[in-house]
Amino acid sequence: MKNLASIAESVAAGNADVEFYQIFSFLSPINEEGWPFALVFLAVAAVCMPLLLGFIERHMRIGNRSFKGIAGQLNSNFVSTLVVLLVFAVIYELWSLIAAGLIYAVVLILDGPVCLALAVAVLLGMAALISYLASLLLLWLPSMQITGYSFMDSLSYSNQLYVPNRGKLFLAVFLPFLAGVLLQFAIVAVSPTEIFRIPAYIFLELIYLVLFLYYNSLMYVAYFDAAGEERVDLKKKFG
Repeated sequence: MKNLASIAESVAAGNADVEFYQIFSFLSPINEEGWPFALVFLAVAAVCMPLLLGFIERHMRIGNRSFKGIAGQLNSNFVSTLVVLLVFAVIYELWSLIAAGLIYAVVLILDGPVCLALAVAVLLGMAALISYLASLLLLWLPSMQITGYSFMDSLSYSNQLYVPNRGKLFLAVFLPFLAGVLLQFAIVAVSPTEIFRIPAYIFLELIYLVLFLYYNSLMYVAYFDAAGEERVDLKKKFG
């Protein structure tokens, strides 16, 4: 959060005088201070996501919101979820490294408002890139868990579903991601003193939580829509 505050202060001051580690620490959770929390998150997500996705799928298929029997999804979905999580984590870390390097190169080469404008443009471009990659793989996990196909067969099938829907899937990934980034800057920028640090930290964590839940839901909503699967949860029930 300190690195984010430094970046926000630089932006507010109209310059982009930041260091590489500050940029990388903002983009990547696996950094000098945050890596233990990132590992804990991966471990928790690997356990919770199969349960969450199983709940979402059952709700969509039969309209049931009960948690009864949901623990059984951990056995059937754990390995596939873990593999996809690790793939996404590796892709995101490589993206963070490249994005931080490009932005820092801009900071080293240019000065003043031009530097700031180009750095923001690079950040937006890289955000669009990671959103595109995420949207490309968005249907992979639900395809694997619903059809029972192998990793590569599911990837091939999900790509077939993705192609005719790529525009709206990209926007569904990109816009919330961009909003999350902007909200982080806004929250830190308006929390300059120590007394606001704890509320700001809570709001930042809420942003991460909301995005996590959103993207998990989006995977199955997008898959059901792309595959033409019937959603019972959308049907009105009359007593």
